[in-house]
Amino acid sequence: MTRIQRECRQRGITRLCHFTQSRNLAHILGDCGGVLSRSRLEKENLPHNPTDPDRWDGCEDLICCSLEFPNVYYFAKVREQDHLFKDWVVLLIKPDYIWMPGTKFCPCNAAKERGAYIGEGYDAFISLFANTAPGITFTRPSRHLPCAATNVQAEVLVPDPIPLEDITAIAVADEDQAKREICRATLQGLSIGKDILVVPDFYRTTGLARTIQSGNRVNEIIFENGGQ
Repeated sequence: MTRIQRECRQRGITRLCHFTQSRNLAHILGDCGGVLSRSRLEKENLPHNPTDPDRWDGCEDLICCSLEFPNVYYFAKVREQDHLFKDWVVLLIKPDYIWMPGTKFCPCNAAKERGAYIGEGYDAFISLFANTAPGITFTRPSRHLPCAATNVQAEVLVPDPIPLEDITAIAVADEDQAKREICRATLQGLSIGKDILVVPDFYRTTGLARTIQSGNRVNEIIFENGGQ
């Protein structure tokens, strides 16, 4: 067991999160067979709608994720930018990629100063939980969830691919969206084949951050039997 893996177990880290427009879900479930990096999608000329077309972090060959919870601030920003396609999903991913060789960490938004704070290895991983770090203007609260990074915008950049079997669940904003995602997949001849979780707090900027800082988890409801 690596030092990073041991630390993850001690902190109760169970997953990574990656958000994307729900119109990408058909590609993830179908021709892509999972989540691929921007560089691979472009190289193989696969259909995609990039969340961040600029990638100021300079890591186009890595997939942007976060520990346990989505980066709600950036998530809110990108949702506001697209006035046509309003549905987004949060993919929950096995934690194994955290200790995979080649994974990189950043205690703040990875694009800050063009990736200046991105690092690799145990020390870089531990920096996610520091009391103070680049991009943090407050001290980590004593009750802060151990599994969550101090800065909700901290990132984990993982090598691709993330195969479909390593996506454990898909989180949506409400039950209506859950029904839409199932309907869209069915119309395209696809099966989601994953738990769909209704997690409104993933789509609320301040609420999630406050919940994490107070040492609590958000409600995650499995959508089944039409939401009953």
